[in-house]
Amino acid sequence: MRARDLLMEQNVALDRARREAETAIRARNDFLAVMNHEMRTPMHAIIALSSLLQETELTPEQRLMVETILKSGNLLATLINDVLDLSRLEDGSFQLEIRTFNLHALFRELLNLIKPIASVKKLSVLLSLAPDLPEYAVGDEKRLMQIILNVVGNAVKFTKEGSISITAFIEKSESLRDPRAPEFFPVPSDSHFYLRVHVKDSGSGITPQDIPKLFTKFAQSQSLATRNSGGSGLGLAICKRFVNLMEGHIWIESEGLGKGCTAIFIVKLGIPERVNESKLPFVPKVPTIHGQTNFLGLKVLVMDDNGVNRTVTKELLVHLGCDVTTVSSGDECLQVVSQEHKVVFMDISVPGIGGYEVVLRVHEKFTNCHERPLIVALTGNTDRVTKENCLRLGLSVPRACLAPHGANLLYGVLRSV
Repeated sequence: MRARDLLMEQNVALDRARREAETAIRARNDFLAVMNHEMRTPMHAIIALSSLLQETELTPEQRLMVETILKSGNLLATLINDVLDLSRLEDGSFQLEIRTFNLHALFRELLNLIKPIASVKKLSVLLSLAPDLPEYAVGDEKRLMQIILNVVGNAVKFTKEGSISITAFIEKSESLRDPRAPEFFPVPSDSHFYLRVHVKDSGSGITPQDIPKLFTKFAQSQSLATRNSGGSGLGLAICKRFVNLMEGHIWIESEGLGKGCTAIFIVKLGIPERVNESKLPFVPKVPTIHGQTNFLGLKVLVMDDNGVNRTVTKELLVHLGCDVTTVSSGDECLQVVSQEHKVVFMDISVPGIGGYEVVLRVHEKFTNCHERPLIVALTGNTDRVTKENCLRLGLSVPRACLAPHGANLLYGVLRSV
């Protein structure tokens, strides 16, 4: 009986400790999520307005200062997004968004994003796709792009001269098992394949003893190759989590300092049963904006309760030639919106009359769909529920943030109208 009573006391203590730990984890993750959301608003303003300032007449000293602000802002924005991703990964709330996408187009877009950055350092970037690599695949396109961008971005960062090569092919069944990763259990099937990507650079390399530290969060290698690189030590740690969610494996090979580096990862992707291009999401090509655009005089309404967001969005649209009116609430939006407004950019999380209710009332106000403006949702939350609610009401959701390159993003949205 004494043993039984002792066991019951221990079970009660363990249950209390478990509940307290779960409460602490939820509180931490809620805090991180709120803080990251609140930090994004000023960061996006800094990045967007700095990019607009960069296009004005500046002295060399002023241009250098603006470029430094922009670079620091982008680093901070990356850190904020990494911390939010990490908090969602650790509390188990993160889910992959599985859909059919164009795998070849993803790599071409990657090349277009990386080449301008590499050209500043006079680095050549080569892309090689295997002839038998499927054009379409099923998986999380956004996270796959995030993995590749992070790995290739590291290659550019740690390479002073030379080249970077990106190779993608289907991993053969007999080569899938890797003794270095006993937790990696690939299962061949006709319904999926394993994509293998190699990113090789001629950069500073890394010592073998430092390689395991690269995938540990908040850990920085102390070698000369990474001592002054900046960053948070989160990028590759998050990539490893994403790769694991895709039932894959990631590792890095290097012969030592000064001998370059090769990052390799394998992820599992599905094979679409039937590729119907009309069902694939349309992503407009967004050119870089130079000079006058064809949106001169286009009447646009911006609804946002945050004054900084209103200013940033307005300046970006004015930069495109639009005639912009701003409002701060749903009531004000319903009073101001008219047939003259062709597009309404709307924060769906405003207090009072919420964004979704405003959309319904705008539809009631303009029963003729030809007179109704296109409504584009602006939101910092792009989870599945938010996207489904927006699509159900016929809202366009371009992206969670307008910066960096906010003007180019809005240009793409307006071109697709």
